[in-house]
Amino acid sequence: MPLSMLDRQINKLEMEKTILEESKGLSISALREILDFVRFIKSKRMNEGRMEPIDNVKRELSELDKASLTHLEAEFKDYKELYPYEQ
Repeated sequence: MPLSMLDRQINKLEMEKTILEESKGLSISALREILDFVRFIKSKRMNEGRMEPIDNVKRELSELDKASLTHLEAEFKDYKELYPYEQ
């Protein structure tokens, strides 16, 4: 039986509520990663159908690189100060 518009809206609201609840208590690094992923998904959805498939792949790889870089920068923040190289 197909879901009614109201059922879909309730499910969407429950999903949004669950995502918010599950994200509580996470580190700022983890929250940044989640935000990057949400922005990636939104960007992907907005641009679907506007580009050739190869352009979509290139764009997605570029977005993935940005998200990975942001995550790595956060993970290794102050690394040299925390773990100085001893000779």
